[in-house]
Amino acid sequence: MGDPAMSWEITEDEARQLLALPAGDRAIQFFQLLADWEEGWGLRDAEGWVVASATDALPLWPHAALAAACAVGPWEGALPEPVLLDEMLEELLPLLEEDGLRVAVFPSPDDPGLLLSPAEVRERLEREMEIGR
Repeated sequence: MGDPAMSWEITEDEARQLLALPAGDRAIQFFQLLADWEEGWGLRDAEGWVVASATDALPLWPHAALAAACAVGPWEGALPEPVLLDEMLEELLPLLEEDGLRVAVFPSPDDPGLLLSPAEVRERLEREMEIGR
């Protein structure tokens, strides 16, 4: 098994371009990349996964570099951590649902991202995975 932090390569320019897209376009990229690479990324600090308190949402990104770019302000010092697609579908999304939290899909430093319920995230991921087969 390879290093999970090296799932796919992204240049600084590519990361900047992706982060500059409108939230809806970032969400499309998020679901395509998650379905392709079978992993997403969150941020963790000493207390666990970071949650955007203003939106009651767990932020998720398609790449560690994109998550790291958002580790500023209240998330300063938090580090990217991978979430395998199976883990996300079987454990993380049901937990978020139980806790009444949403998912902030691919936020940027200036934008909270698309806020979706765990059920919407599951539905879009499953639809994207069907397309890829």
